[in-house]
Amino acid sequence: MTRMRYPQTTPTVFSGAKAFVEQHGVTVWCELCDTVTPDQWFHVTATAQQLRCLQRYRKPERYLQAVLKAVIADFEERPDAYECRPPVQLKGLRMTEARV
Repeated sequence: MTRMRYPQTTPTVFSGAKAFVEQHGVTVWCELCDTVTPDQWFHVTATAQQLRCLQRYRKPERYLQAVLKAVIADFEERPDAYECRPPVQLKGLRMTEARV
């Protein structure tokens, strides 16, 4: 199974974020991309609660935020690995909304 990168520059959401993202990040990212409409803003908390892969966690938004932050950090570190624009954009200081 492919593991998601968790660059050193990724802001930490919680202490187990790195291990979670490396182990489950690809699954979360794929389900997110299948769930939301591209280029439309979505509420991170509400969407995290809808994702099957995050339903067993007490605060699923923390796990989704960790994945989104890792994707952004990876883009900033390796922009040539992506198609011209960031794969995710965030709105709000508390990451309340995002779009892919």
